[in-house]
Amino acid sequence: MNKIIKKFLFLGSIEDKQLFFAEAQEAGIIHFIDPDPKSSQDIPQDVRHITSAIKILRGLPTAEQEENLKELNADIIVNEIIDLQNNSDRFQEEIRTLSLEIARVFVLGSFSLEDLAYIEKTSKNKIQFFNARSNSEEPIPDSLIYLASDHGLDYYMSINSEPVSYDKMIEIKIDHSLDDLNSGLKKAKKHLHDTGHELKKYAKYNDYLHDALIGKLNRYHLYDAQSYVQAALGGSLFAVEGWVPENKIDLLDLLTDRLNIHFEEVVIEPEDIKPTYLENRGLGRLGEDLVHIYDTPSPTDKDPSKWVLYAFALFFAFIIGDAGYGLIYLSLALFLKYKFREAKGDKQRFINLFIFLSSACVIWGTLMTSFFGMQIDYNNPLRKVSMGQWLAKKRMAYDIAHEDLAYRELIKKYPELANEKDPNKFLSFVPPKNPSQGNVILSKLVDNTLFELALFIGVVHLVLSLLRYCLRNWAHIGWVIFLIGAYLHFSASLNIPSFMNTILGIDLAAGGKFGLQLIWLGIGLACLLSIIQNGWLGIFEPMNLIQIFADSLSYLRLYALALAGAIVGSTVNGIAAGIPTFFAILLIVGSHLINIVLGTMSGIIHGLRLNYLEWYRWSFEGGGKQFKPLKLLQKD
Repeated sequence: MNKIIKKFLFLGSIEDKQLFFAEAQEAGIIHFIDPDPKSSQDIPQDVRHITSAIKILRGLPTAEQEENLKELNADIIVNEIIDLQNNSDRFQEEIRTLSLEIARVFVLGSFSLEDLAYIEKTSKNKIQFFNARSNSEEPIPDSLIYLASDHGLDYYMSINSEPVSYDKMIEIKIDHSLDDLNSGLKKAKKHLHDTGHELKKYAKYNDYLHDALIGKLNRYHLYDAQSYVQAALGGSLFAVEGWVPENKIDLLDLLTDRLNIHFEEVVIEPEDIKPTYLENRGLGRLGEDLVHIYDTPSPTDKDPSKWVLYAFALFFAFIIGDAGYGLIYLSLALFLKYKFREAKGDKQRFINLFIFLSSACVIWGTLMTSFFGMQIDYNNPLRKVSMGQWLAKKRMAYDIAHEDLAYRELIKKYPELANEKDPNKFLSFVPPKNPSQGNVILSKLVDNTLFELALFIGVVHLVLSLLRYCLRNWAHIGWVIFLIGAYLHFSASLNIPSFMNTILGIDLAAGGKFGLQLIWLGIGLACLLSIIQNGWLGIFEPMNLIQIFADSLSYLRLYALALAGAIVGSTVNGIAAGIPTFFAILLIVGSHLINIVLGTMSGIIHGLRLNYLEWYRWSFEGGGKQFKPLKLLQKD
């Protein structure tokens, strides 16, 4: 829930300043206001160093943590870790440089540079090395001695009284012999190994450094908040402003009773940036985490936490669309719940979110009667809870009763069903000439149902978004009417019955005519209400028609992604049925694992995207500043 925030002025004796801020940090209810945000202080160097040290330890193997902490000094440990890491980086760069140099001169062979210099001195000749492209059409000078070829290059040596150069050849300068380079490489690798071994000894201080970091951050935040203070009465008093949630005001009395601190509410100025304070528990807290991924609501926004959570769970489950995959998710989530049973804060909420999404996948997959892409027999008891089959049955009953185009096409294709009036006979029908196709009519109707279901969910989702802010934007009422009318009209214009016809019993033709009337009524009402509310700027309201139409169609991605995953699963199962058992197991495990990974990525990305873009567009202002009170940080 988005709580009301109020602004307060705090006045007190300068002697009580430090104690007041310490008490405020412990209470964690005041977001102090920086009077000059542009002059914000940099993060202290010791905090940056300890953060760097923790990042270094994060890349090391885990180790049993040190428990004897009495004589430890965090700063010394941090400096030693950073020094070791700098040495490690230096040795790695040295190894890289030496390896490149060895690769450059290796083909020339091993020889002593001292011997080479002695020969040049006594013979009074200059020895040089060159390389050129192999298979070059250029003639090779007689003064060159061929040595070897490597990686498409030919290598040569020349002995001349004076240094020379050759066209289309590159001279190779040798500063160190191959033996010296190999020796240096060996030493660098040994130093790197010793440094890495020494660095691993510090992994046992990981927890200790995290605690030290929290302590340093708490001291820094306390010091930073005190810098917001302004002196009064010649420095004998201090004054500071802060934001406090309305439901936390009673705690201010407890905070200031023991101190000579006076506080009173002050007027919020137009230039003030009011922070947003969301307070949720349980499932709402999980949704709040999702909300903050994208943006912070403005102070005037309604809290979208639960809306986002429930919609995300539905979209994610729709895209995954398989109860078998959901059971794998749920097993992993419960394992994490057991493995990290003492987890708190973000970790605990992540696991709870994982369990919630997994449960949604199991429920949705069961309603869709989908288990690892397997075909479930029509008479299987699981079919009794199949929402997909129930919707298909409603559609089939409608087609039979009205003998519409879809019904006539089925009769033409399968004449043996001409005298049947029971929808179950159609849905359970298996082509006698090709029984491997299974319940073809049921499969097609379920597929069509999922297509419409994705669009129906999108329309409902957008309608809810529009209604949430209809009192702020009156034109939303017109667009709600437009969406309902469009849903009725387009199904009639395509001569394809929708849920409105098959479930609610609305006549297709009459519903289409009524829907067309609602379309024009909705557009006209949206324009009229916008002009009344916004003046002549309301004449641009019809431009939202394209956006609403595009947003509605965007929900078809749910169907497309769910269908893609289902096709992959069923195809893999079909291939596996015709190959040896061992290879079938490998294929099924590997392919379904890849399908799960891809489905998870799609479910997260598109499940959140439909909330953050399509839904937020009509019921979310955003751009808020998160309420961040001065409080003691604690390790989860």
